Amino acid sequence: MSPTIFVTGVSGYIGGQVVSDLIKKHPEYQIIALVRTEKQAEIIRATWPAVETVLGDLDNHDLLVEQGKRADVVLQLASSDHTLAAKGLIEGLSQGKKGHYIHISGTGILHDVSTGFGNLSSRIYHDVADIKEITSFDSTHLHSQTDAAVISSGKELNISTAIVAPSAIYGVGKGPINNRSVQVPVLAQETLKRGRPFTVGAGNNIWDHIHISDLSAAFGLLVEEALKPAGGAATWGSEGYYFVESGEHSWAQLGRDIAAVVAERGIKVEAEVEQM
Repeated sequence: MSPTIFVTGVSGYIGGQVVSDLIKKHPEYQIIALVRTEKQAEIIRATWPAVETVLGDLDNHDLLVEQGKRADVVLQLASSDHTLAAKGLIEGLSQGKKGHYIHISGTGILHDVSTGFGNLSSRIYHDVADIKEITSFDSTHLHSQTDAAVISSGKELNISTAIVAPSAIYGVGKGPINNRSVQVPVLAQETLKRGRPFTVGAGNNIWDHIHISDLSAAFGLLVEEALKPAGGAATWGSEGYYFVESGEHSWAQLGRDIAAVVAERGIKVEAEVEQM
């Protein structure tokens, strides 16, 4: 029998890419997608006729429980911070096939401005060596409350969970509704408006980054492992926390790179990075 994958966030940048790649690699999967509007449902069905759409949102607890019951794997890709939705989906899984829950978080949980905006921090986190610290952050850390709820709910209800925390995502996605990221396009747009690149402070702070297709591959791999006996080779539960990255950049260097690309396309901008 074909495995059932319930996906939230299919209209978004990440969810659209993940579903596109899952369908291409695993046409045997039965994918059920949560959408907020009938217009979104029409677009999804026109793009992927085999995908079943369910109309609702993350606030509809009963709906999420019911869909969790049906699923072998749940991919929660719509929000990193909707704690009640995460709990509802895990509750549903516990009442159904006892499947696996995979949750989108983000490396924003590591944001630290104690040295000032735009300054480099010497601390580098590792998702294995520092797992106990990462999963014990207090509520002042972005995403931490929902991450903690995912882990605790999974433990309480005996559901295997995994949290995926991507860094800055770039690249054009394959989803039919939203195929653009946030940070780089916004920075490029503002550079064009201002006529020069800019940073907050010196821009020496460093972020990791990941291409949208590489991030999607990570989710796809976790789905494949989830469908194997005992969750395959993946780590689940309190240590099932994954930072996903393929390189790093400083924001000052990114500003210079954007200015260079803009200039190559014949648009005049100042090369010097303005510090704000």
